[in-house]
Amino acid sequence: MSDAEDRLPAGSGRARDLVGRRRPRKAADTGRVHHLGAAPALMPVLNSDGACTTETATRTAAVQLASRTRWELDRLVEDISAEMAGASAALDFELAGRLRDELARVRAELDRRGSA
Repeated sequence: MSDAEDRLPAGSGRARDLVGRRRPRKAADTGRVHHLGAAPALMPVLNSDGACTTETATRTAAVQLASRTRWELDRLVEDISAEMAGASAALDFELAGRLRDELARVRAELDRRGSA
């Protein structure tokens, strides 16, 4: 044996054997989804025939709501409420119903954050 082999500690010779095992730390659950960049303002949603149009895009997907600040969510509530009132006045009840559902998702996210 050479002098270099005599100085090595016993084991498999891997670096992790030299430093020991570390337990991974569990990150606190903040409800936010971390990814590169901000979530897009409009996310495509496929309709029944597999196509995606601007009418089927959403602003209230879970990843979008989680990445928005409280101020942005408040603004989104105002915007959706105004659009829903306009759709109702134009007698476009299908659009008004979709907007009502989006508004409910935003308010549920605000309620979830308010209780935390």
